[in-house]
Amino acid sequence: MRATARRVGRVLEGPNFPWVLLVPSLVLVLIFIAYPLYRGIILSFSRNRLLEGPETTFVGLENFRYMLQDPQVFIATKNTLIYLVVGLITQITLGMAAALLLNKPRRFIMLIRLIVILPWFVPPVTTAYMWRFMLDADFGIATKLATYVGIDIGGAGLWADPSKTLYGILFVELWRSFPFFMLFFLAGLQGIPSELRDSAAVDGASSFQFFRHVTIPLIAPIIFISSLLEAIKLINSPTLVLLMTSGGPGDASLVLPLLAFRQAFQAFDFGYGSSISVAVLISIAGFAIVYIRAAGYRKEE
Repeated sequence: MRATARRVGRVLEGPNFPWVLLVPSLVLVLIFIAYPLYRGIILSFSRNRLLEGPETTFVGLENFRYMLQDPQVFIATKNTLIYLVVGLITQITLGMAAALLLNKPRRFIMLIRLIVILPWFVPPVTTAYMWRFMLDADFGIATKLATYVGIDIGGAGLWADPSKTLYGILFVELWRSFPFFMLFFLAGLQGIPSELRDSAAVDGASSFQFFRHVTIPLIAPIIFISSLLEAIKLINSPTLVLLMTSGGPGDASLVLPLLAFRQAFQAFDFGYGSSISVAVLISIAGFAIVYIRAAGYRKEE
């Protein structure tokens, strides 16, 4: 017992003690991330349809070849790109505008900031069902207010019009997620020394020139990391789409993660669903690598 205690004591006092502390986290990562990822990759090269039986057959790249011929994949890819590009542009723009407005000493400014950031704390399920009802064609208060101010949503409403459904979800995503950017940008703006503003004013720089040549370069790292995190979330998290429209009407709001979910948990084709998920994973990784390298290149210049 004493020998064992001495060994434990040497480990606790030695240079390997930090690795001992990491063991519980590493075990959780292996169980909940590494193993599911491994199983998903294996399934993507297999035929596993529960409606045909529990057998799993290795089929190589057959699922990926079928994916390139599946018209739903092309529709979902187009919608995913729209969801990503429009979502990022609108959220960054509104987040920056809100941060600039709230970066001034005003009365009750802390209360105003708290109110503006509240949508970010609302759970996605609550957000989805709340806005689905508020934008309902017959009973939605938001629809009635839009009609009152002259915005034509259409008699069928957002959720029944294939040309408007995806943008309706993007509006809800904007309402919920722009405070994320506002919080990041506001922190960056408050870190800019006031001496720089005074110097720019003495030199005769306008507010726009100060914003373009001083503010943006200083908070560029914040813009980079926040937009990367939000892009990964937009590509990989179809919660609002699933709860508000389930990809409908038809496939008008279908995105790639939701298509993978449909194939795996509605059609019970786990092989094909996994192949779509792996393709999304590879796309996210490729996007992140290109984005990071492009940002690093601009920084060096």
